[in-house]
Amino acid sequence: MKINEVLGFARKRGVKRLLLQFADGLKQHSCSVIEEFSRELPNVEVIVSGSSCYGACDVAFEEALKVNADGIVHYGHTPFPETFAHADELGIDTFFVEAFSRAELLSEAVDRALDVLCSMKGVVDVGVTASLQEVPCIALLRQRLEEEGYRVHVGVGSDRVKYAGQVLGCDYTSALSIKDKVEVFIHLGGGLFHALGLGLATQMPVVLCDPYRGEAREIGHEVKKVKSTRLYYVVRAMEEARQYCIVVGCKWRQRHLYSAMRVKRLLEERGKKVCLLTLYEVSPQALENFPEPDAFVITACPRIPIDDYMNYRRPLLTVLEALIVAGELKLEEWSLCDWKFNEKATRNIALESR
Repeated sequence: MKINEVLGFARKRGVKRLLLQFADGLKQHSCSVIEEFSRELPNVEVIVSGSSCYGACDVAFEEALKVNADGIVHYGHTPFPETFAHADELGIDTFFVEAFSRAELLSEAVDRALDVLCSMKGVVDVGVTASLQEVPCIALLRQRLEEEGYRVHVGVGSDRVKYAGQVLGCDYTSALSIKDKVEVFIHLGGGLFHALGLGLATQMPVVLCDPYRGEAREIGHEVKKVKSTRLYYVVRAMEEARQYCIVVGCKWRQRHLYSAMRVKRLLEERGKKVCLLTLYEVSPQALENFPEPDAFVITACPRIPIDDYMNYRRPLLTVLEALIVAGELKLEEWSLCDWKFNEKATRNIALESR
């Protein structure tokens, strides 16, 4: 867990009370980290955030303020460009610890991925992406693919993506930057989450190469199923919904008020009734407290409607899907994210997210 780097950060900044924030898959290591701190820095009070942590959009700044912590160590993600400026404004020193998987886990999964590629007759150009934990393995995968005669492409993403080939659950610009050069993507990562987003964002074949399970498979069926479901909910909202509730996230980098207000105006121009709702955590229980809306628009994280739709009885729409309902985009323009709109929104909410 790079404990020496964290200790150096705490000593250099003179931290007195430190809040440790772990991605959910890393929370199991929190006790050992605390023990190390207690030995090396007995004068530093350490508190662990037990709240959910979904990404760099979810740094626990407000929790730190509430417990008077003067430092945050965030485990498992890379920072957004504006992260440290915001931390400086709040007077909270912030340090990110990246977590990487072991390269020796890769071999079996790559063998399976090569088998899948061989079954795709005529494929030559392959794009490679990875979740943060698997970024160091990109070079090894590239070498194996090139040895087998494939041309490998690794894209560079937006300024929210630290490494070439890295993808986030809400940012696939590293893949989109090479979309026109490749015939298929291989994604290095555990589980379906990032690979599914890759398929939805690029609308291209994706092979999930999972080093933890030692397996690889083409996920076109899952991508098609989710996209069909999303289009169903968009059409259902267009035909049935008269009253909408727009959810504004309250997590640090999910407060997209600009997006919410624009969608509200566009829907109202089409004769819809619209209300605004703030939430830290979007859940079925929270939304069931509001029985009147026919549909919800989630402006916080676009993955909430994508991944959790089966838990809700009413349609949940992304911002892009709401723009389709409002007539700003055509149904065939559906994708995971409307990147141009999001970039404009990001510029306009810079102050609102503070």
